Amino acid sequence: MMSNDKLVLETLRRSGKLIAQSVQQKSSEMTGSELNAEADYIPSFTSACKKMNMLERPVGFVCKSSAGRIVKLLQVYNSDTFTGEPETLPSQWGFVWSNAPAHALPFVAISTSPYMKGNCCTENGEVYCSKIDNNVHSPSAYPDGWEKVN
Repeated sequence: MMSNDKLVLETLRRSGKLIAQSVQQKSSEMTGSELNAEADYIPSFTSACKKMNMLERPVGFVCKSSAGRIVKLLQVYNSDTFTGEPETLPSQWGFVWSNAPAHALPFVAISTSPYMKGNCCTENGEVYCSKIDNNVHSPSAYPDGWEKVN
């Protein structure tokens, strides 16, 4: 017989697993803000690779880089051979930016995943939202392309 504490923990694990599976199934329909809001239910890139090679994952699989960025698999590849983080493999990964300032992460220049109008990032402790589509320039490099969020 299971103790109450163990029963509660097992119930929470099952619930979390179901939510995580649901997020994966719905990820293609979710916005960057919605995916970033569900970050607690998105696996880390490292743990996802340990569990299954990216050759076996479906295109569209969602995980988090070690930097906390939500990424979608664009092209399957052998993650045992190419072991770098998604930031180092931009042809395989698409970055999912959030429009919510609360989910903004430090700016990263990924030409295959530019910031679109409304996407947020941080730079030097400040939050910025892109004023244009296809923005690959940092707020300091191209201030006209960004609006500072107070």
